[in-house]
This record gives sequence, structure tokens and C-alpha cells, in this order.
Amino acid sequence: MNHVLQAVLRSWSIPPIATLALVLTALTYLRGVWLLCRAGYPNLPAWRIGSFALGLFALWFALASPLDTFSPFVLTAHMLQHMLLMMVAPPLILLGEPLIPIVRGMPRFAAREFAGPFLNWPVAERIGLTLTNPVVALVLMGLVMFVWHVPEPYELALRSSAWHQFEHACFFFTSIIFWWPVVQPWPSRARWPRWAMVPYLVIADLQNTLLSAVLVFSDKILYPSYAAGPSLFGFTPQEDQAAAGAIMWVVGSLAFIIPAILIAVQCLARRRTNASLSRRPEGVSSHSETRRSFESRFKSRAFEAVSFVTLFVVTAAVFVALSSNASDDDDQVLKLSRQEGPFAVSICGPSGELSPGPATFGVLVQDRSSHEVLLDSEVHFLLRDNGGKDESATIPASLGDENKLLFVADLALDTAGAHTLDVSVRNANRNATIAMPLEVVARTEAGFAFRWSYAVVFAIAAVLGLAYFLRRRTSNSAGLAAPIT
Repeated sequence: MNHVLQAVLRSWSIPPIATLALVLTALTYLRGVWLLCRAGYPNLPAWRIGSFALGLFALWFALASPLDTFSPFVLTAHMLQHMLLMMVAPPLILLGEPLIPIVRGMPRFAAREFAGPFLNWPVAERIGLTLTNPVVALVLMGLVMFVWHVPEPYELALRSSAWHQFEHACFFFTSIIFWWPVVQPWPSRARWPRWAMVPYLVIADLQNTLLSAVLVFSDKILYPSYAAGPSLFGFTPQEDQAAAGAIMWVVGSLAFIIPAILIAVQCLARRRTNASLSRRPEGVSSHSETRRSFESRFKSRAFEAVSFVTLFVVTAAVFVALSSNASDDDDQVLKLSRQEGPFAVSICGPSGELSPGPATFGVLVQDRSSHEVLLDSEVHFLLRDNGGKDESATIPASLGDENKLLFVADLALDTAGAHTLDVSVRNANRNATIAMPLEVVARTEAGFAFRWSYAVVFAIAAVLGLAYFLRRRTSNSAGLAAPIT
């Protein structure tokens, strides 16, 4: 196997927070399936459990595989990533009928005090019914797809890790809403007749075809970052854009048309019965019987509350620790791409303004004429101030931990002001040096840097605490107002 291809296949950027969240989701689902089985529900078919697991894996693969690592450089990889987030993971997850197993798999205190009341809250129910209305879901899906493929928002996502993650969240959760009426996971009920899903999917396919045709047939590069970036895998930027559009066209059409055909055949054959519509398991007469079957030896509310708080604190601590130590290649953006001597050199660095402190830079070295990636090169960094004085010793770069095509090194940007970064490249008997200007901006804020992960944890804790005390207050008031018999 070609050494460059080997390096590509080993270029995984595993996101620790997303991985933890998906593992916890899978464990909660499996625990819920086990509890439902123990309570007297027939087992969920193995294919549904497998579908849910495969959907979670597809979501993780989209965020952790080389598709994510090379999405800033190759539009085709970025499009494949979007197809996994929109066309593969959501329907597979919904086919696993996750709602009831996940609620049942939660700690009993969390299910009783938070999940159950939220799902039964009339406002949440109205919002859910509105979002999963086929008209709303179809419009929302089309709007998100077209807005995020407009050049300005797309470029923003390429330049900013936070916006890139927000883009992915929009694609995934909007697709969950879109696929909900199609899959109709139990215990939800269809609001439209089943045959209406055929035109619903056909219209979605037309939206996808229109957007993909723009990419395939456009005579200009829509996204400047890919035009200015390195040419990888033998694709020119124009060919890369056309290939990305073709992938969107083919994968999207298959994802929409195949379910439409299956639903049409199902409707024509009249195989759906009232029992299959509700899919209510036999042997369970009422909701109250199900709740009674989940009684545990630990009946103390105090014990449940302490256990839940302990679990929440431990999970939050792990979440904060992972977010503090996580490094993501999404934070690296193209700073300079230049042909110098026999090489084509692309330099990547932190997005946004540079501030004093450590900073990671990466260099991609290619042959100028063939664009072959030269992994056997030697790369060194040297940081100089405006006067040409060396600010540090020459720093050798090595192949990165995530992107195996980049030579990476950490630099200490100790002082604010104008600097020059010299990148020296040597391959066999060929040498070249590229000088890149750097502007380091002094920090204006002072004091403790409040991390976003702390804010998320505190916000969730505040919402849960407020919801719990409001419920206790309401239930106590109802108890005092009850007549004495």
C-alpha cells in the first residue's frame, strides 16, 4: 500500500467529548433495553438494537475518521462527512426506537424527576409535534442544507472550530427531525397517512439534486479555502468540487429514493395493520404495570438523589477535563500556501488572532510538479523578530498525531508584535526556505479565563436544580391543598 495512503488511513482525530457522550448514550440505551426485557416487554428485535449501534458508530466515524481530519483540505471528504451526519446516522438511530429505552436506561431519579416530566410537559409536546410536522421538517431540512452551503457560512465553518461543530450539530439534529416522520419510531404516531411520505422524500431528493447540481456544474470554485489550499490525491480544486457534488447527488438520492420505494410497495401491498402502527408489545396492559415492574430494592428518594448527583458530578468532571486537554485539528487553518524551489509548501496554524503563549503549526510538503506528498522530508521552524534576531533555537518538526501528512511543531510566542516564521524544508538534496509573517496580539483581558465547558456544566446543573425544586414545591403545595378525608 502506498505510504501516503497509509498515512491518510491513520489520520484519525478522535474527539474525546463526543466519544464519551456517544458511549454513555449507547450504555444508557442498552441498559434500557435490558430493563424493558426484565419488566416483561418482548425484546426489541436484534436488528433494531444493531441499527441503533450502527447509527451511533456512523456518527462517531464522521467526527473521528480521516474524513474529519482532511475536511479542511478536501471538499470530497467534507461532503462524505456531511452525508454520514445527515443521510446515514439519523435514520439508523431512529430505527432503533431509542426514546423509551433511553428514558428507561437513565437513573430512576433522572427519569422520574426530569425526563418523564419534560416529555409530558405540554409545551415540549407542542414543540415536538410542530417540529416533526412533515411540512416543517421538510422546509427546515432544505433551509439548513442550502444556508450552510452558501460560500460565506461554509467558509466561516472552515475557519472556526466552534462554527464547524455548530454546523455539524445543525446537520445532525435537523436530519433527526426530517427522518422522524419517515421512520416514525415507537411510541410516536404518524400525523399524515403513510403514502404521504413518498412525495415527502421525493421533494427532499429534488432539493438535494438542485444543490448538488450547483456544485457539479459550477464553472468556478465556490469555496476559496479549497482553491487556495494544497492539491491532494491528484484532484484539482475544480475536480474536487465536482466530485463532492456527485457524491451528494448519488448518496442523497439513494437515501431518499430507496425508502420512498419501500414505503410505496408497503402501501400498495396493504401490509400495515393497526398492530404494526402502534407496535405496542403484547403482554403489557398499561403504563402503570410497566412502572411497577421497575421497582428497585433502593426505594429511598434520598439515596436516588445522592446517587444521581454523584453520577452527574463525576460525568461533569470528566467532561471538563476532556475539554481542557482536547486538541482538535479543526483549530488549524491554512495560513500560507506557496511554491518555493522544488516544493509546494502549505503552512497551517491556529485560527483567529495569535496571542502570546504556545502555538502549534503544521506544514504539508509536496513535490511542486507532481503534487506528491513528501513524507520523508525534514522540516524545521525558526522564529525571528522584526529586526531579524532569532527568538528561539531551530525547532525540528515531526509528523502529527492526528493528521499524518503534516509536519507539526509547537512554538513559544512569548512576546506580542510582528514576527517572522522561517520554515526550512529539505528532501534528498533539495532545499527551500519559506518566510511567513506573524502578528502576535497582546491579550487585553485579565483574570481567570472561564472555559465554555464550565459554563455548560453550571448551566445544566442550574436548570436541573431549578426544575427539581419547582416540582417539589408544586407537589408539596398540591399535598397541602388536598382535602382531608
